[in-house]
Amino acid sequence: MSNPKILLVDDEKDILELVGFNLEKEGFEVHTAADGKSALDIARKIQPDVVLLDVMMPEMDGMETCREMREDPKLKNVMIAFLTARGEDYSQVAGFDAGADDYIQKPIKTRILISRIK
Repeated sequence: MSNPKILLVDDEKDILELVGFNLEKEGFEVHTAADGKSALDIARKIQPDVVLLDVMMPEMDGMETCREMREDPKLKNVMIAFLTARGEDYSQVAGFDAGADDYIQKPIKTRILISRIK
């Protein structure tokens, strides 16, 4: 069996590098995108097992990206978790309303993140 594929989407390069490095170290195949539009293109190509999605991004925010993924027949069963600094109740509710399976607040310890992904 191949390694689970994770699409990590964040407009902060440091987050992509740090989280991506730690996920790869755990054996995940990591793909990254810096905005929602490119995340959709990559997701359609690679069919990820899990998408970790930031809320606040340029061009297309995480909520819109999540909704579009849920409307795409190829992506509707992908596990989607928001990984974001936004911790307000209304933001979490909006994330679940958009179709997310989980909502994880940054900062998060790497071991906890990996445990939640598994």
